[in-house]
Formats: sequence, C-alpha cells, structure tokens
Amino acid sequence: MNTKFQLALFVLSLGVAVQGCMLKSETVHFAPQLQVRQTDIGQGKALGLEVADVRADKKVGIVGDPKMKFITVTAEDDSPSTVYKQAADALTKLGFKVEPASNETERALRIEIRELQYESIKQPFTFDSKAMVLVGAIARNGTDRYERTYQTEQTSTTGAPPGQSEIGKTINGLLSTALDDVLADRQLMAVLAK
Repeated sequence: MNTKFQLALFVLSLGVAVQGCMLKSETVHFAPQLQVRQTDIGQGKALGLEVADVRADKKVGIVGDPKMKFITVTAEDDSPSTVYKQAADALTKLGFKVEPASNETERALRIEIRELQYESIKQPFTFDSKAMVLVGAIARNGTDRYERTYQTEQTSTTGAPPGQSEIGKTINGLLSTALDDVLADRQLMAVLAK
C-alpha cells in the first residue's frame, strides 16, 4: 500500500473518531465583556435597568451534519444576571446611578436578548460556521421613548468542529459588540441623559 494513501486513511479515520467523541450538547454561558470609556453623560442621574432573555426558543443552534450526527447548542439562563452586571457597570462608567428598573422608574433602559444563533455545518473537509446576535434596547424617560435593535454577525471556516469554549467565545464576542453598540447609541443616550 502506498505510504501517502495509508497516512491519508489514518488522518481521515482519526478525524471521524474525534468527531464521534465530541457529540454532546453544548451550553453557552453568558459572559460579555463591554468596552465603555468613563464619561459623565449620566451626570449621576438614577437609571432603572432591566435585562431580559426574550427568545421564544432557547436553542441557539447546531454543530455537525443536520442529516446525520449533530449536537444542539443552548444558552445558559432565563435571567441573564451576568449581562445585567456588565451593563450596569458600563452605565455606571457613563455617569448613571444604576438600580433595578420598576414600574415607578421614570428613567429606564430595558435590554432584550432577542435572538442568538450559532450553526457550524459539516462540509466534506471543513466546518462552515455562522453566528448572529440580535439585541433590542428600549429607553424611556418620562414621556420620551426610543427603541432600536442591534445585530452582529460572524462567519468562519475551520478544519474541526468548534468546542464549547469556541462557541461561547463567538456568541459572547457578538453579544459584547451588540451591547457596546447599545451604549454607544447617541440617540438612546440623549433620551436617558435628559
């Protein structure tokens, strides 16, 4: 038997064995890292903050071949406390005095995780991955209201299926970008800083 052929057969069988071992569901844990510079736009004003995961389906996506073997990717929790903490810390850096929102809060920001998608589909020799995060923000101050959605996406191609840490890094990177976009929105900040 040709040595090159034997080596190729070995590499192929090793790839199939590794893939077979990795077939278990993955869970993404919310851990965004927000990049906000210290300012005094909020001027110490009280701001009610609420963060909600409003996705109807908690499934994020799949990794593998949808017609054969694949794993399901889900997201961690219904009340994303880590996202709340990161957003509260960032808003504090912007000069707001952050507190949990209530019905009586006059100045409030509601952040909604509306969609998380991750898909890594097996091709003959690669895995083609795409991810998308959609975040909504609703700012209100008295009778003023501002609402907008923020979407971030990413695609990549790798030689092996992504593991939990890579999937989490991708989703959290996109979530961080979307949340940074919320906090960099001048119109939203103008409503909150009035």
